[in-house]
Formats: sequence, structure tokens, C-alpha cells
Amino acid sequence: MIYRSALKTLSVAACALTLGAGSAMAAGKTIDWAKVPEAKTVLFYPGQTSFEWIQTGTDHGGARSFTKKGDNCAGCHSEETADMGKKMVTGQKAETMVIAGKRASIPLSIKAAYDSDTLYMRFAFPAGPHNAVPFADGGKMDPDNEIKLAMMIDGGAVDKAKQSGCWSSCHHDARDMPSAPKKDALGAAKGIDTSHGYVTKYLPESRTAISLKDDPRGGWDKVKPQAELDALLKNGTFLDLSRFKSGKGGVSEDGYILAERVLKENAGATYTGKKEGDQWVVTMARKLKSGQPGDVAMEDGKTYTVGFAVHDDYVAGRFHHVSVDMRLGLGASGPDVEIKAAKQ
Repeated sequence: MIYRSALKTLSVAACALTLGAGSAMAAGKTIDWAKVPEAKTVLFYPGQTSFEWIQTGTDHGGARSFTKKGDNCAGCHSEETADMGKKMVTGQKAETMVIAGKRASIPLSIKAAYDSDTLYMRFAFPAGPHNAVPFADGGKMDPDNEIKLAMMIDGGAVDKAKQSGCWSSCHHDARDMPSAPKKDALGAAKGIDTSHGYVTKYLPESRTAISLKDDPRGGWDKVKPQAELDALLKNGTFLDLSRFKSGKGGVSEDGYILAERVLKENAGATYTGKKEGDQWVVTMARKLKSGQPGDVAMEDGKTYTVGFAVHDDYVAGRFHHVSVDMRLGLGASGPDVEIKAAKQ
């Protein structure tokens, strides 16, 4: 999901969107958001880019820097995400299923705070124009949810997650991607649930092999034995994933990504969200150390790679907007820490 412009880096216009000042309730605690520093980023439409795509030179001009030098996506692209989204959303680059009228990018404002046992997050972004008509009957892929907002946390054990964020879980054979398997072939994989008719996100560590260049690209059906997957989960090789869904008055989901995406309602992270004027405001609270499988144990003074995604216009699957890798610091600061969580 990375694109390097052949032209000079284009700067993104500063986001004018700001988070509401004053105090707000989050999971029973009053957070003084006015005292919390604000981070701004631009989510972009990623098209059909993937973990395999970013490591292939014929697809991605920065593949060598990524694989050989260890460069991260944000280091090259944080100032040009809006331009990248424009190229993808219009089909100029890495997209064969163009959605007319879809936004190329979305400005996202982020605030983070924490106390002795809980992390609190607050997000705001402009509501969509709702003029996009996705590939679904009635024009809505997910008619129950106008928006969804997801957050990923890497605990440090997932290969290349620190460089690429959520791209380590996005593959060329997932839903609506170029190498996605036919439905009648899905039964070939053991150890994952394919009853929904497609392959979800997964980590390379959960497979015995991943094809980066040869078609079909990916490794959806090469799942490791369950005992090995259990060991990976226990040792922290997963991406912590939580999500807010706007339907039904707001639904919180929590889980992780390893052999597949696992999400359960009311399983840990607690979200609330509503539309305030022309923007969505979503808050989240989660225990620093829940002790639950698939939850990253967070500590004061540490920094974590995080990623964010927003589904707007009732879309589902990969037709979302995403961030490049970002750093969240709990009491930690530095030039690489974009999101500085304030202790309260």
C-alpha cells in the first residue's frame, strides 16, 4: 500500500479540523482534552496495493529502500498521502474498481491520553459527501454502518509492521484484491474461517510461504499448524485491532490479526461516536494491560507503531482510507513520535 511519486514530494494542505476543546467522558473518566496535544494526519485511499506490492520494484519505486534499507512508509510518504490517494481513487495507479465520487483522502485529528491503567483516544474527521456509489445493490456495501473507524497497535513482534503499519496484514489474495481466490477454492485452507466467502487480513508469520511476485501472490491457503499459531499468539506475534461501527447506536469491536482477522463485540476496547455538525467525533478507551490474548500490553514511557482506517459512505472491505505507520508514545517523545499521549 505504498506509492512513491516520480515527481518531487507534494505537501499536504494543513488540516483545519480540530478536536473539541474542554472535557469529555471516556469509559467513566473525565478527560480534559483541551490539555492534550493534537496530532494531524491524512488518511488516503490505498487502492489494490498490498504487502506483496510494496516489496516489488516493478510496482513500487520504493521497494528496494523498504526491503534493503529498512525505510518505513511514513518516512517517504507522510507528506504526499493526499496525492497518492488521488492517483489510486481515480484508477491512475493500482486500482481496477474505481468508485465514482469517492474521496481521495480524509484529514484525521487524533488526541491520546492515559492514566495508570487505561489509554484514551479521541478522533475527529469530516463526514463524507455521500456521493459515492459502491459496488453493491442500492449503492451501500454496509448499509448498517455509515462509518467505521479502526485502530491497529503493533507490540513490536510482527516483521515489517514497524515499517509499514497495517500493510503487513494486507495481502494480494484478500477480498477484492487481484489474487483473491474463487469462492469454490476457499475450502482448501485449514485453520481459517472462509465461510463468509473471502480471505480476511492475515500476517506473513502465520503462513508457511508468501509469494511476493509470482501469481497468485500471497499465501492465503498456506496456514501454519494450529500449535504454531497458538505459540505465535502467546509470544505477541499479532496486530492488536479494535474498531468502532456507527450502526445500532454505536458498536465496539476488539480483537487481533494473526492467521485471520478476529473481532468480537464488547471484548475490551470501548468506543463511543457521533456526528457533531459536519464531522464525526469518536472516542475510545482500552486497558493498558488487559491480559487478554491479542491485546498488546502497553507501558508508560514506551512507543508503539499504530495505524488507523476509516470506512465512510457505507463501504466495506478494502474500500477504506488508511494512514501510513505512525508512532504513539505514552509519556515518550521525540522527532519520530507523532502522537504524544498525555498522562492524566
